Amino acid sequence: MTFDLDRVVQAAGAIPRPFVRAPQYRSESLSRLLGIELILKVETINPTGTVASRGAEWWFECHRDVHRVVCASADDFGVAMANAGRSRGIDVELFGPLDADPGKVESLRHSGTIVRLDGSNADEARAEAQRYSRMVDALFIDDGDHIELAEGAATMAAELEHHDGDIDAIFVPIGRGTLAHGTGAWCHERMPRTRVVGVGAERAPGTVRSVREGRLVRTPVSPGAGAPEMSVSAPSELIVVPLSDALDDTALVNDRHLEQAAAALLAHEGLRASLDGSAALAAAALAAPDMRGATIVVPVTGRAAG
Repeated sequence: MTFDLDRVVQAAGAIPRPFVRAPQYRSESLSRLLGIELILKVETINPTGTVASRGAEWWFECHRDVHRVVCASADDFGVAMANAGRSRGIDVELFGPLDADPGKVESLRHSGTIVRLDGSNADEARAEAQRYSRMVDALFIDDGDHIELAEGAATMAAELEHHDGDIDAIFVPIGRGTLAHGTGAWCHERMPRTRVVGVGAERAPGTVRSVREGRLVRTPVSPGAGAPEMSVSAPSELIVVPLSDALDDTALVNDRHLEQAAAALLAHEGLRASLDGSAALAAAALAAPDMRGATIVVPVTGRAAG
């Protein structure tokens, strides 16, 4: 199945109201500080606090006959899938590495979700989740591997068409590729003047290298601060080529950039964003000196735990 703009429109009408029509507005103080017209797209005030719920809700809407799902994420993607499954009476079990965010793990378990921690990193947890899903005859769903996830994520970009005026660029974290793929695919067809820039972590450069080279490049993930959604060795292998086609450029940020961006969102807008959720602002701030006066969209994609 390939990315379908008509299905994105369908998704926008099918995804439950709390997860769509997220606020978008010009940040007066951050615009002045950075010298650009900064438009924030706030995806953190829904029940799960993450943009990943757009894709999760649409995936379940398209797969109503599923009874048991296993996912390799104890972070935003896992939270979104568990919530979407629970609202439909579908069991969703999550796997994460041993160092998964304890706050999110506790919150998930408190909601009744089974969370199993195994492995020293995301790749090891993913391998164990795949093995377990085969053993219990459950459907393994991996972030980035399913076009419905990207179509649901693209509803965020579709809402930007309501912005009054041209948008010069939008920055989106790459991670496993779902949001970046959906955003880029939509913008290339419906908003061709808008450049879509994928953001990766310096300590996990495989995502950006895969996009730049148009092939899967898997790299080690260096130890560092949070940002588990970005701390992956590579994007989903299934969408490396379409992801490369969807993005116009890439950028790398380090932990300090992420921490500064999260602090800025809290100080200037009162938004408690996770480090992953602050990645777009981190990259936009680095690019701002070369983009004076440009209109740039920065999605705040995840809420801080706690």
